[in-house]
Amino acid sequence: MQFAIAVPKGALASSVGATLDVLRVASRCAVSIGQPPLTWGVFSTSEVVELSSEMSLKAHSLEHVAIPASAVLVVPGIGLDHPELDVEADIRDRFREVNIWKRLDLADALQYSEAVGTHHRAGGTVAASCSGVLFLAQAGVLDHRRATTHWRLSGFFHKHFPLVKVDTRQMLIEDAGVISAGAAMAQMDLMLYLIRRVVGKDIAEMAMKYFLIDCRPMQARYHVWDHLRLEHDDVSVRFESLIEASLPNIPTIAEAARRLHITHRTLARRILKATGTSPQAIIHAVRMRHAQRLIAIGDLSLDEIAYRVGYANVSSLRKLTLKMEQTTPASLKRVSRRD
Repeated sequence: MQFAIAVPKGALASSVGATLDVLRVASRCAVSIGQPPLTWGVFSTSEVVELSSEMSLKAHSLEHVAIPASAVLVVPGIGLDHPELDVEADIRDRFREVNIWKRLDLADALQYSEAVGTHHRAGGTVAASCSGVLFLAQAGVLDHRRATTHWRLSGFFHKHFPLVKVDTRQMLIEDAGVISAGAAMAQMDLMLYLIRRVVGKDIAEMAMKYFLIDCRPMQARYHVWDHLRLEHDDVSVRFESLIEASLPNIPTIAEAARRLHITHRTLARRILKATGTSPQAIIHAVRMRHAQRLIAIGDLSLDEIAYRVGYANVSSLRKLTLKMEQTTPASLKRVSRRD
C-alpha cells in the first residue's frame, strides 16, 4: 500500500473526492506507460464513514487494520462543521475558536491524532490539507516545523500551537517528512505533489494535464517541487511565490527584494546559493510555466497569453519559449492540441 487515507466522520466530501480522483487517474496513467497501478486504502473509525453533503464512503477500520510505515498517511480536510457539532448556518462559524476546539475534543479526534503520531514515529510520511492539518498539530508532529493550512486557521495555530511555524501564504510545505497544504481544494495540489514524490514526475504531470489543475495562476504551487529541500533558506521560495502571485505585473528585482525585506544583493546571493541560478532565471521559469498552463487551456490567443505572463507582445513570449523550450509558442499550442 502506497497511500493510506484517514477519513473522519464529517470530512469534506470535496477533499476526499479529490484525493481518490487523483489516485485513480494517476494509477491509470501509470498503467498506460507500463508501470504498476497505485495502491491505497481508506481508513476510518467505522466501516461506512459519513462525509459532508450527505455522502458516505466505505472504509477499513483505523483500529484493526495496520497501516504500513512505508505508506503515506493522508488526512483530507476534516470538516469543522461536523454533524455532531452545533454550528450555525454562517460559514464563518466553522472557524470560530470555540467550534474548532469542539471538533478537536470529539472522541475521534484523539484517535486520528494518535494514528498520525504513531505513523510518524514509525518513520512514515504524514500529510494533510486545510483543517486536517489540525490533527497533525494535535499529534505534535508539526512542533518546530514549517506548515501551512487554511488562512482562517492561522490565528488559532499561533495561539494554541505556538511551536508550529505557520506560513499560510504558501500553498504547500514539506518539512522533514511532514507535508501540509492550504485550503480545501489544495488537497488536489497535495495529492499531485505526493504522486510526484512517491511515484514519479511523469505520472504526476500526466495526471496534472488530465485535470488541467495547472490553470490556477494565483496558486503558487510549482515552486515547492523545486525548492522544498532548501528548508534552511526559503528566500528563493518566497521570491518565486511573489513573482507567481504578481503576474502579469512582475516587479523589478529591486522591488521584489524590498518586499522581501532584504537588499537586492542579498536576494541575488541567497538565490544563487540555494538554486544555482539568478532571480531573473526564476522569473523566466515562472513565466514559462504559466505560459504552458495557459496554452494547455487551449482557448486563449497567443497575444492574450503573452499579456498574462507580463509581456507586451508575442515576440517577447517567442524569445522566452525558444530560450527555455527550444520551440515557438505556436508549436507548443499545436502539441497541446494533439495531446
